[in-house]
Amino acid sequence: MEQSIFFLEPSVFFTEPKIVFLIVLGVVSIVYLVTLFFKESVFQFILKSCLVPLILAVYIFGPNKILPTIVLALVFAWLGDVLLIKINNPIFFKFGLASFLIGHIFYIITMLAYSQPLNHIIILIISILVAVCYGIITFITVKPSPEMKIPVIAYETIILIMVISALQLFLAQGGLFGALVFAGSLCFLASDTMLALVTFRKKPLYVYVMITYIAAQLLIALGFCLVG
Repeated sequence: MEQSIFFLEPSVFFTEPKIVFLIVLGVVSIVYLVTLFFKESVFQFILKSCLVPLILAVYIFGPNKILPTIVLALVFAWLGDVLLIKINNPIFFKFGLASFLIGHIFYIITMLAYSQPLNHIIILIISILVAVCYGIITFITVKPSPEMKIPVIAYETIILIMVISALQLFLAQGGLFGALVFAGSLCFLASDTMLALVTFRKKPLYVYVMITYIAAQLLIALGFCLVG
């Protein structure tokens, strides 16, 4: 697949807005994380719904070329955030999960466009085996309800494929680009594992889910800002 089909030339490239949006994102993230220690409020929901749009703004003003698949991944992530505001509602949870799944598929498509899996076949096989073991252990630990087993398996599979794709990208590209994207994928894995535990087992604090989630989205976006 030609990489050029993922490119959308921006009309103007600025660095100042990127810095401004990074600062605003930092402030909004800190305030939002603090609100998680208090009772839910409309203010908290508004702050959460602003996180991904700010990351999207950082991305749009970041690279020399904008990848539409990254933009779509962030848009579906934002939709997932909005839907998961009512995380205790099974319908909203399923649609939120589906939105994130679509977003991760766009990430995978983009990562694979910059990867060379056949050049690292041994590492690919090992990472798949590790991912399968991790997935089985996580599923047994989480113990989702019967009606959520298939959605959880599907989502968990996509997340692990994304991590493997990010690893292949890192091996192919190296440098800060590959490191940021791979680190972001690992943060996603940590965030979604904790989210599953919060949802079905009520163990970790939700604040840890959001810290790793914000880090995941931002690291991947910053990584792809380096695409020339």
